[in-house]
Amino acid sequence: MWSSTRNEELILKLPIRLTLLATLGLMGAGIATTDVASADTYTQPQTTQATQTYNAGYANQGTNYNYNYNYNYANNSYSANSVATNTSTANQATANTTTTSSNSAVVNYAKKLANMNIPYVWGGASLSGMDCSGLTAYVYQNAAGISLGHNTAAQEGQVTYESVSAAQPGDLLFWGSQGASYHVAIYIGNNQYVAAPQPGSNVEVETISSAFMPSFAGRVK
Repeated sequence: MWSSTRNEELILKLPIRLTLLATLGLMGAGIATTDVASADTYTQPQTTQATQTYNAGYANQGTNYNYNYNYNYANNSYSANSVATNTSTANQATANTTTTSSNSAVVNYAKKLANMNIPYVWGGASLSGMDCSGLTAYVYQNAAGISLGHNTAAQEGQVTYESVSAAQPGDLLFWGSQGASYHVAIYIGNNQYVAAPQPGSNVEVETISSAFMPSFAGRVK
């Protein structure tokens, strides 16, 4: 049986229990579920670039190869293009330009000597007198910095043989057979050459003729 004292305790505690239940009910009604990202969650960073370009290249036997790769982030695709540069061709063009410049200097210097009344002197190689190979040696040494040697056979060893019709200004003209030539001169173009012809003559410009036709020509290496 419930005593009056027990009833009083229940009555006194009821407001407290009701308050707790009400409070819990309100809290339950106001709770919202919030998703929290796990520490293991990875989000790929967004790049501000639409594309990225990569470059690679290598050289092989005088040719440079360059490759450009373009990566597109929007659709995960890439494209590539290549450019090949033939450095040997470029180097050859430079060499040809240098040769042309040297030949022009040789021609101009030979023409200058032809106007200086320099006498033919056998074995000579100076402005006081020179023979045919002395003339060619003197011109090439002073105009192009090339030492040819002071005899026709030695100078043949410094050239690439060619026909007289293929001679270019600055090339050497030879008389006699290859390996045993006996006369040499400097071709200056327009069917003319500068030579120290013979005793009693000066260094002068002469014209190629059938009466004294050069046997072959040579381009200085």
